[in-house]
Amino acid sequence: MQRILILGGGASGMAAAIAAAEAAPSGTEILLLEKNPRVGKKLLATGNGRCNLDNNGIHPDCFFTADRQ
Repeated sequence: MQRILILGGGASGMAAAIAAAEAAPSGTEILLLEKNPRVGKKLLATGNGRCNLDNNGIHPDCFFTADRQ
């Protein structure tokens, strides 16, 4: 049985795990290791807590910042 180990459960690690799962032959074991209690936790901080993963509808009024440029 083939095994794949991915270190880091951030956005890149999760994307790598998904890509590996889609590309690997059936029966391949994929293990994603993260030092924090939850994988992807930092994604929750993106988009001012709204976890935006794309740039659809981005407007300065949607973000809290002192620099409006």
